[in-house]
Amino acid sequence: MRATKCNLVTLWVLMLLVLPFAVMPVSNAWTAGDEAAILGHTFTEEYWTNSSIRVQTGDGTVSSFTASYVHVGEFSTFLIAFNSANTTDGKKYILPYQLFGMYFKTPENKEVFIGAIFAFLLAHIDNTTFADNDLPDIGHDNASYVVPLASDNTWPEYTPSVVPIPATKISDNHYRFGMHYYNLTCRVVDSAKGFVGTYLLPLVTVLVSELTIQYDITIDESGEVHAETLYTLGQVKKLRILIFDVPPTDIIDETFRISAVHYLSIFTSKYNVTKMTSGNTIDPPTSTALLDDDISIKVGDDNERAFDIGLGRQYSLINESASPWTTVSDDETALNCLLGARFTDMLLVAWQAPFSAFLLANMAYGLSAQIRSMYTSVADLAVHANTAFHHSNWWYGVTFPTWNGLRIQQDPVYTAYTNLANEDSGGGVVVLLLIVVGVLAVVYIIRRRR
Repeated sequence: MRATKCNLVTLWVLMLLVLPFAVMPVSNAWTAGDEAAILGHTFTEEYWTNSSIRVQTGDGTVSSFTASYVHVGEFSTFLIAFNSANTTDGKKYILPYQLFGMYFKTPENKEVFIGAIFAFLLAHIDNTTFADNDLPDIGHDNASYVVPLASDNTWPEYTPSVVPIPATKISDNHYRFGMHYYNLTCRVVDSAKGFVGTYLLPLVTVLVSELTIQYDITIDESGEVHAETLYTLGQVKKLRILIFDVPPTDIIDETFRISAVHYLSIFTSKYNVTKMTSGNTIDPPTSTALLDDDISIKVGDDNERAFDIGLGRQYSLINESASPWTTVSDDETALNCLLGARFTDMLLVAWQAPFSAFLLANMAYGLSAQIRSMYTSVADLAVHANTAFHHSNWWYGVTFPTWNGLRIQQDPVYTAYTNLANEDSGGGVVVLLLIVVGVLAVVYIIRRRR
């Protein structure tokens, strides 16, 4: 009973630590420079990082966040990441919440705002009698959510930590920022038995040595922006069944696959999400569907191409137990897929809702003069979001069919088609508020207000 109460408190910590962002007064109109009061910097600066944005809740819990930002011409990109929460009873919690965003105008001066949020990992054993495809066919495969939530008392010999990677200018039109997370404790949640029950009383807990996400931003002479995501999932170092530690290799064998899964909620005025070569609109899936082509996002009446997700198909496997580390394979092939979203899955990302709403409404309002001309305040934008934008919800995943609990490294690429090559930036805009990964939580707040 005591353990259940402790875990319940941990779950509420995640939900409550973000509330100060959701309830901050945002009724006044935003003027240029107001972002400095929250972020410590302005949107007119070329690049910066603030790794010590602190918030204290009513119960005394102190939370810390990192914000990084790059600004070139009419292109801006940012990362908002959670560092840790320190409670009044001395506990420290770390989880890899990351909102990566880009704001730009297309060559035809259509305005685009894109955000991406990592959701969770998903381990599964492929049910070959149903579909021998290596993909996580939820409802048919033996699958479990792997939810990162590190505390400093699960394995005392491993200290969880967060190390921000500050925004750095590598060269002209080349920037990089990101986050390191070390010694992440992850709760393994049975997808068939429900999230809450197996989260509060996890049968299996694992320790992952590292989760690092870096964003490498380059702008070429044609005005294309390439945002390459450098993704590393460290090796499984510890595995606990109930209260008993067992060697990870006793459980994780060649039958296991692992996927990095994202929740996709798209809000836009006019859009098409298409496969780059076919041009067919991708409908929210009701079951797992293999993606055999990159995803292209288009805006406006003439379907102008605005954004491509060039998904890296190759990844490497590295054995961290060897001294020195050895590369087991550097030519593995990842699989990209869309998965049907279930209502119970929403609990995995529901806690992010108030925080995501605050971030997205403020970033969109602060970065876009067009949005400021359409809405009187951040609060006005949030209130009218449900009538101003359409939306659809689905899951997107990258599956690594060969894993064995080893270290995974993969590099997908994102390309934005901007007007940076144009000297003039005039002309009308079609406002697009697009969240590629994560819950656009403005809807959550709207429903609560009703």
